[in-house]
Amino acid sequence: MTAPDPPAENPLLAVIASLTAQLAAQHQQAATDREAARRQIERLVKMVEGLTAQLDELLAEHDAARRAKLAELRSEAEAALAAQAADAEGTDDGVEGTSPTSSPPEQPRKRGGGGRGQIPAHIPRNTTKLHPGCCSKCGGDKLDLEKVLCSEEWDYVRAHLRARRTERSLCTCRDCGNRVIPDQPPMPFDRASCTFAVIAWLCFAKAGLFLPLDRIQRDFEDQGAHIASSTLTRWWQRGADLLLPIAASLRMSLLADTHIRTDGTGLLVVFPRLKSQPVNGEARPGETDAKGYLVAKAPINGQILIFGNDEHAVYWYTATKHGHHVMDFLTLGERADGTPIRWKGTITADAVSSHDRLFTDGDRTEAGCNAHGLRKFRDDEDKAPLLASRGLAFIRRFYAEEDRAKIDGLTGAALLAWRQKHIAPVAEDFRAWIDCHLTDLLPSNPVRKAMQYYINHWDALTRFLTDPLVELDNNWSERALRSVNLIRNNSLYAGGEEGAVRLCTLLSLIGTARLLGLNPYDYLLWALSKVVPHRDNRGLAASELTPAAYQAAQERDAL
Repeated sequence: MTAPDPPAENPLLAVIASLTAQLAAQHQQAATDREAARRQIERLVKMVEGLTAQLDELLAEHDAARRAKLAELRSEAEAALAAQAADAEGTDDGVEGTSPTSSPPEQPRKRGGGGRGQIPAHIPRNTTKLHPGCCSKCGGDKLDLEKVLCSEEWDYVRAHLRARRTERSLCTCRDCGNRVIPDQPPMPFDRASCTFAVIAWLCFAKAGLFLPLDRIQRDFEDQGAHIASSTLTRWWQRGADLLLPIAASLRMSLLADTHIRTDGTGLLVVFPRLKSQPVNGEARPGETDAKGYLVAKAPINGQILIFGNDEHAVYWYTATKHGHHVMDFLTLGERADGTPIRWKGTITADAVSSHDRLFTDGDRTEAGCNAHGLRKFRDDEDKAPLLASRGLAFIRRFYAEEDRAKIDGLTGAALLAWRQKHIAPVAEDFRAWIDCHLTDLLPSNPVRKAMQYYINHWDALTRFLTDPLVELDNNWSERALRSVNLIRNNSLYAGGEEGAVRLCTLLSLIGTARLLGLNPYDYLLWALSKVVPHRDNRGLAASELTPAAYQAAQERDAL
C-alpha cells in the first residue's frame, strides 16, 4: 500500500508570507531612519543652541563696548564743562588779569587727513624770484619790500640721453721725447659704446621700474636716439653679469643672521632659439636642427624665491618648485667628510609641504604666518558668520596689540614682555575657543578648515610669543614678491635661465637698496663704476660693493 501524497502548497500563503517579510524589513528600515533623523535633529538643536549662545555673547560684548564708549564720552563732556566753569570763575575774579570783554586766543585750525602736504626738505629746489616792476595802481617804480610770499609745487625734469665726449691730449715731452697720454676713463666692457650711467639706468628701469625693453627703446626714440633692442639687451645683461658677485656676497651676508623670511612665486622661462656656433670642431650630431639652430627647449615654469630680513632682500631662481631648492640656498659649504654645512636659525615661511624638510633635522625653527589664517576666516565668513567673525576678532586682537607695541617703539625684551602680557592671554582664549567649537561644523566647512589650520600649526603661528624677532606674519615676503608679479605682468617671461638669474641679481640689489633707504639708481651707478677692473678699483672685494657698503661710504663722505 503506497503512502498518500503530501498536500500541495497553497500559492496564496506563499505570497502572504513574502509580503509579510517585506513589510517587516520596511518597518525595520523606517525605525532605523527615524533613529538617525532623531540623532541629526538633536545635533542640529545643539548647534543652534551653541550659535545662539555665541550670538548672545557677541551682542553682550557689543553692548558693553557701546556703554563703555558712552561713559567715556560722558566723562569727557563733564570734564570739559568743569574746566569751562573754572575758567569762567577765574575770569570773574580777575585771576587771569584779562578784561571780561577780551576774547580767547584763536586756536589754529586742525587740518584733516587730506590736503596738500609739504614737500620734503631733501628734494632739490630751483628757486624763481619774482619782483614787481611797478605799482599796479599808479605805475610808480619806488617799491618798499614788506615780505616774501613763498609757494612750492612739484616739478619734473625729464631724464634724457646725451653723448659723453672724451678728448685726450697726446703730448710729447720736450726733455726726453716721451709721448704721454691720459688713461681712458673706466668703461663697462671693451670697446663699449655706452657709459656706466646708461647701463645703470637700463638695469634700474627693467628691474626697479619693471619696464620692458620695448618701452625703454620707444622713449629713447622719442628723444631722437635710435638704439636697437638687441643692443639695449646686451647692455643690461652685461651690467647684471658684472653685479652677480655682489648679489652672491649679499646672500652670504644674509645667512649670517639668525632670522630669515622666505616665500616663492612662479615665473615662466622661455628659451630663445640660438644659432649653433661650436667653439672647437664641428657640431655634434643631435646638437642642432636642420636649420643650424640649437635644439629647441620647451618653456618651463620656474620659481623665484625671496629670502630676507629688514636689511636684506635676496632673490633666488630655481628651475622647479621642489623643496630641496630652499635647502640649497641655505647651504654654506661642505665639511671635510662631504656633509653639507647648512644655515641654522628661525625661518618664517608659509605652511606648505615643500618646506617640511627644513625642520626635520631640528637645526631650524619654524615660524608661521597669521595673515593666512586671518584670510581663511575672512574669505569664508559667509559659510559660518558667527564662528568666522569670532575667529577674526581674536586674530585682529593680535594685530591691534602688536600695532600698539610698534607705536611705542618696543623692541627686544620689552616687546616680548608686551606680547606675553597683552597677546598671550588672547591666544590662550583663541585656542580654547577653537577646541570648543571645532566639532560644531562639518569637516568640509571652510571655517572648520581655518580652525584646523591653527590646530595643525599652532606652535609655528604663536612663535612670536616666545621670540621678539619673529613677526606675526610673512607679509614682508609677499610684498617683496610683488616685484616679480609686476615683471611677470609686463614682460610675461624671462628669456632663458640666464635671464632669470640676471633678474634675481638686479632685484636683490635694488630691493636691498630700498630697504636701506638708498636711491637704487645711484647705488647701481656707484657699484658698476667700481666693480669693473681698473687701477683705481683694484683690491675691492664684492663685500665692499654691497648696498650697505655704499650707505657707509655716503655716511663717511657726509662727515
